[in-house]
Amino acid sequence: MQIVLRQEFPLGRFHATPWRVNPFDDPHGEWPPSPWRLARAITARWYQWVREAELEPDVSKLEQLQAALCTSSYSFYLPLGARKGSPLRQYHPTEFKWIPGEKKKAGTRSYGTSLVQDNFWCVPPEAPVWWFIEGELWTSQLVAVLDQCLARMTYFGRAETLTRIRLAGSQDIIPDANCTLLDKRVAGAVPVLSSLASATREDLERTTDNPEAVKRSVPTGAQWLYAVRPSRPATRERRRVQAHRPDCHLMQFAIGWNVAPEPRAIVRLTSRFRGAVLRELLRFKTGDPSTNWRQADHSVREAIADMAGKDANDEPLKGNRHTEFLAWCENCQPTRLLVWRGSRAFDADEQDAILLAASREVSWAAAGLDADAWKARLVPLDRDVPAPPGFDGQASDVWVSVTPYVPPRHHLRGGKERAGESLTDQIRRELEQRGHAEVAQVEVEPFGSPAWVSVHVPRREASKRAFVGDRRGQAIRLQFPSPVIGPIRLGHSSSFGLGLFRPVEP
Repeated sequence: MQIVLRQEFPLGRFHATPWRVNPFDDPHGEWPPSPWRLARAITARWYQWVREAELEPDVSKLEQLQAALCTSSYSFYLPLGARKGSPLRQYHPTEFKWIPGEKKKAGTRSYGTSLVQDNFWCVPPEAPVWWFIEGELWTSQLVAVLDQCLARMTYFGRAETLTRIRLAGSQDIIPDANCTLLDKRVAGAVPVLSSLASATREDLERTTDNPEAVKRSVPTGAQWLYAVRPSRPATRERRRVQAHRPDCHLMQFAIGWNVAPEPRAIVRLTSRFRGAVLRELLRFKTGDPSTNWRQADHSVREAIADMAGKDANDEPLKGNRHTEFLAWCENCQPTRLLVWRGSRAFDADEQDAILLAASREVSWAAAGLDADAWKARLVPLDRDVPAPPGFDGQASDVWVSVTPYVPPRHHLRGGKERAGESLTDQIRRELEQRGHAEVAQVEVEPFGSPAWVSVHVPRREASKRAFVGDRRGQAIRLQFPSPVIGPIRLGHSSSFGLGLFRPVEP
């Protein structure tokens, strides 16, 4: 007859040490749970049952139950997510005495301490252990007694191991066993204490300090069998479930620092944060933390094209579909990092990727400098924090630079303006391309000292990095003939924080 038990560990831990094994020297821990421990636990619960039911203790019936347990064979289904936990060490009080103990020295009376190591296995609370018990001595009456004993079992192993264990029912979906007990040790097997068929009631009820057991590595009536644990699947990080916003076009982060980011380093900060977001998004889509853009499949690259700003063939997106990483400045000092996309709201994966990337510090150091010394921390701002001016839907007819404007094309040649490439000409062209009305006036204002800023150079133009370097930025004031709605960002690296404008209140 086969008996199937379903055992859960609600706290996610199974604390147990094999019989008379020094916890500091235990290399394996007890896993799977030993049949010897189960037989002893059921014996203890039998005595509790007869007390509660006010029955006359009939040890012959207990011995029949013990004989059925000891003569049965055992196999298990062990949760694949189970892992051996890091041992806990703590000092427990011992004898109450004088410390120090010498009479000639001053001291105090207190408890002594003893270092105790607690070994345990981490077991997912939602993943039960299944016991498969096969024996010839089982009867329906013994199964009914077993059920009464299991119902009273509240812990298993150490007292902190809370457990629920019961007979499997018709509603349960019972898996196949993935761990059996062997008579001989094989490669990768671990010892598990099991009962001998000849074990008696006295053997099962004997304590570890009993004179007949105190020096035995294997208690009388027990034997070591060997189990090969199922192979564990590859470890994968469990994603934290965030509260996703259904219509999220803007995500804001306060910029914290030990050393304030330089205004000229805005693009270095935003572009590195963008790279961190893309890495997280690629990990979500592929499950491989080492995958990069080049290694990803065509379909994966197409799925994250809006975040990358280029399609699967490395061509820039058209129609302003791409995500923009911007910086908001107060008194020429970056104070917020903004992630903005007007064409489509961020989906759940994109929001998670942005938040995970923000959980790590971002370097704004120039190439060749110590990146660890120049980092910024990004703190997510609550959705109740209002959007910066220009992102709030308010219209204005006057807009001024928040960050330096860098013309996309060189406007000087030999110190003289190129025909049709003046700052005004380039700004007017770009505004027309973005669908804004023609401006009535463009004013170039001083941006403090000449503002030299880093610009973004795509990887496909890596050969130009050494020649592009920093570019000179300008402060611009735009006067429209009628109020327009933002956001407005113009010029070179405008998707990475440069050329951002704010409205001027009347």
